[in-house]
Amino acid sequence: MRIKGIGIALLGLSLHWGAQAETTDRKLGEFRNTFYCLTLEQDFAKGPMDTLLDMRGQVLARVYAGFKKDLFIEGSGKLLDGRVVNYAGTVKKESRYRFSPNAFGDGVGTCALVPFHTIAVDPKRIPLGSLVRIKETVGMKLPDGSVHNGLWRADDVGSAIKGDRIDLFVGAGQASGRVLAENGISHLQALTVELVQAPGADNCATSLLLEDATPQE
Repeated sequence: MRIKGIGIALLGLSLHWGAQAETTDRKLGEFRNTFYCLTLEQDFAKGPMDTLLDMRGQVLARVYAGFKKDLFIEGSGKLLDGRVVNYAGTVKKESRYRFSPNAFGDGVGTCALVPFHTIAVDPKRIPLGSLVRIKETVGMKLPDGSVHNGLWRADDVGSAIKGDRIDLFVGAGQASGRVLAENGISHLQALTVELVQAPGADNCATSLLLEDATPQE
């Protein structure tokens, strides 16, 4: 879940790739793209230290200040000790965090971010939980040597992701975003998005994330 999520940050979706849902093929429009990632504390391991607080105001972790600044933007990050932290909410205009059990952090609610398959969307334009095809990513070469099938899940939101904007999750570290450029997809290029599968009834977009269940340090 990017820091940019507001009230909807407490919702999530557990719709699986093979779940039963209305299947369709409908062009949703052209959407300008950006990308986001799991920020890595190891990339900021110098300079002053700062603290991350949980929703109760308790210290969750001590981190490098540069990492905390980037975490504010990206929403999820990996500490030097390997734990993953995620944006949890805002208290008195200050971002608060929690630990995530997911390797790359959380999208909306309990949804796990999946590199090159999760997108952040404006729910007014693309329904949360939808399976979509991004035409320009079909055949895209991925870091593991595989070829992208063009399918993405609308599992996240962001305060800057409004109207004709989508945000592609590309994995760990800013360098992972180079994959898009290497495949001819430039910053804010308009991409063609088609609805492949509408969200089913059983998805974590309707599940409440209980912050009290978050493990504390």
